[in-house]
Amino acid sequence: MRKLTAALALACGAFLVTPAFAAEPIATVETNWDGISLEVMALERKGSVLTLKWAVRNDGDETTGVAFSITGNGVRTYVVDEESGTKYYVLTDKEGHAVASSHTYISSDAWGIELEAVAGKSSRLWMKLPGPPPAVKVLTLFFDAAVEPLEDVPITDK
Repeated sequence: MRKLTAALALACGAFLVTPAFAAEPIATVETNWDGISLEVMALERKGSVLTLKWAVRNDGDETTGVAFSITGNGVRTYVVDEESGTKYYVLTDKEGHAVASSHTYISSDAWGIELEAVAGKSSRLWMKLPGPPPAVKVLTLFFDAAVEPLEDVPITDK
């Protein structure tokens, strides 16, 4: 019982000290979706894996559907190393499912993340990608045709 209590206290303490997302976005862009902005919360490289965390914020008056195509035909959400011209796409598991917030059928053999952005709320999302070489310090992020590319987003090494 003591071991369980100590482990639980340690886990709770670590949870309180280690936030899942940074307090402030490292990059922000308005979108063509009414009232919707996209905030990049983190771009972290750990070993050979890159984790992209972002939030969809709806400051509008109505709930709006948004989608990010990450696998299949018409992939529009990926990152680019502009120095080498290398595109990095979401990692997939052995069944072909994206290692991301969700793996939902969007349309035309495209799978990705789809959500209803509720008015006045923010939704947090994530995806895992292959990590670029350690010498790469910034990337350009592409999310959807409704979102301008975010250039020179810095990578944090963990």
